[in-house]
Amino acid sequence: MTKRMLPGRVFALALIVCLAPVVVATAAGADGTVAGGLANPRGIAVGPGGRLLVVESATGAIDELRKGGSQTIATVPGAVDVAVNGLGNTYAVIGGPEPDAPPPPAGELPAASLVRVAPNGKVELVADIGAYQVTHPDPDDLDQPPNPAESNPNGLALLPGGDVLVADAAGNDLLRVDVHGAITTVAHFKPELVAWELPFGPPVGTPVPAEAVPTAVAVGPDGAYYVSELTGFPFTKGAARIWRIAPGSVDAVCDPVSPSGGCSSVATGFSSVIDLAFGPDGAMYVLEIAKEGLAGALVLGTEFPPTGALWVVRNGVKTLVSDSLVAPGGVAVDAKGGIFVTTLTFGPPGGSVVSLNG
Repeated sequence: MTKRMLPGRVFALALIVCLAPVVVATAAGADGTVAGGLANPRGIAVGPGGRLLVVESATGAIDELRKGGSQTIATVPGAVDVAVNGLGNTYAVIGGPEPDAPPPPAGELPAASLVRVAPNGKVELVADIGAYQVTHPDPDDLDQPPNPAESNPNGLALLPGGDVLVADAAGNDLLRVDVHGAITTVAHFKPELVAWELPFGPPVGTPVPAEAVPTAVAVGPDGAYYVSELTGFPFTKGAARIWRIAPGSVDAVCDPVSPSGGCSSVATGFSSVIDLAFGPDGAMYVLEIAKEGLAGALVLGTEFPPTGALWVVRNGVKTLVSDSLVAPGGVAVDAKGGIFVTTLTFGPPGGSVVSLNG
């Protein structure tokens, strides 16, 4: 139980899908709700003009939220994250297939892929991430049985010039997809030793290896690539970190003991990070899907859905923004510093987009 344990994939074992109509407020309600009735919303992005795009991971709907209503601009089954450029082109990543899933029928989009949605709603394949990972397997796979070619794209970010960065949670790497669909490995994330905290197995405190499970990528104000870790099984509280990767890096190694190739650790002590974003002032927002770690939700069954938290990091100092978010999945910050978070990315009905004070 490591890199496959992500919302939208194994979380489906306990998923209660919400298919209620989307309700969009003309402004954030007293509780901060911008949109409710969403089917397990996940990735969220701010587009041109401040428009919000959100992925409903249970249905694949990519919604544009507007005052007084919403519009589904495309449906991409399996989509988990979204980004949009100034030309109006929307990009989305499709998560990896369920274990032992058959190949998709001819003409359908493959799992573990990057797609582009044109302004007219047409969806086209940009890159088959899963196929790339077959020939570029994870050299540090900890799965039992081994599955080094597994792929589960979980986050993306757009670069000037049209290239796209993709964080592959199962491949434990950051990839760069150029405008022609060619893929390059930017960085690989190695396992690290974490303390065992579960009430079974080895004694509490025993060091055990855990996969990094990179969940999201954002381009910082310095042009560098920032990548968050979930940190896999046993989902130890406080074991997740944020990496900085120098722009233009190829085959960097993000190793907690000895990083190289332009990779460095810039923030530590987080738990089960699912997304990150930068504000207009350069502050980094870090979203934890489970502030106590995911073991309670995924292993022990003591907290489902889990309560997450949002942190802001300014000049290396962490400050709590909110610690009462229910199973949050994505965070976006607009040009005015408005913070938007998706909630109930898995779990019971009632997923929403909420606005938080910056």
